[in-house]
Amino acid sequence: MKYVVTGTGFIFKKHLQAINQIGGEIVDVCDISHGRGEEWKNIVKNSEADCVVVLTPNYLHYEIAKAANEAGKVVLCEKPLALKSEHVKDLAGRENIFVVQQLRYHPEVKRLEKQIDKNKKYDISIDVSVFRDRHYFDGWKGDFEKSGGPLFTLGVHYFELLLHLFGPAIEAQMNDFDGKTGKGIIKGANYDCRWRVSVGAKIDDPWKREFVISGQKINLSSKENLAEENLHQFVYQDLLKDKGITPTEALPAIELIEKLYESNK
Repeated sequence: MKYVVTGTGFIFKKHLQAINQIGGEIVDVCDISHGRGEEWKNIVKNSEADCVVVLTPNYLHYEIAKAANEAGKVVLCEKPLALKSEHVKDLAGRENIFVVQQLRYHPEVKRLEKQIDKNKKYDISIDVSVFRDRHYFDGWKGDFEKSGGPLFTLGVHYFELLLHLFGPAIEAQMNDFDGKTGKGIIKGANYDCRWRVSVGAKIDDPWKREFVISGQKINLSSKENLAEENLHQFVYQDLLKDKGITPTEALPAIELIEKLYESNK
């Protein structure tokens, strides 16, 4: 399969590695990670690639995914697929659009999928706190309109995993939010989840990612960033089989984040 990649930021190297591992070929690269121009439109439309990989800032995901789909390309988009649930619903009505949810391939997640009892009540705690310096906030990730804030840039990984493993949220509340840190409660039919997401952790404790299920701490990574885990290759292996996480599957986490932000207004 041939690929065109839009965006060459931090995550690009992981996709490059994965594409090489599955024997793919990158035929075009468009560096718009800093929002320079709209050259991506011509590249996406005219590229000989079979698949468009969307690695741009969050606010561009929907527009590029839609344009690539209309150009007849397979689409693989980093999460979040969009910053609005209405846009995800639009993409859900289209074929050959897939979302990068690499944590679903993690061995611990595979184990949990088999062990979780839907008839049992679980007490869950999520605490995802990292330190981000001035450079982070000066870029697009520090712009709420472009990034969707910390719940989309950081929390979406764990919110998606929570819903995937335990089911829909019945109640969702963010009790406090200062732009960098949010915390609250999410309740489902068989779980209560206390959560905290922060990009303003103390410098002496620069990152913490805790996912605790009824007292059992789940270790999904021992590294500073989840992308450092070598899981993207599995996403691409599924893509070659016309498989992957669809917009319909990605929608619940986007709707959940919308509810959390709305609850704090």
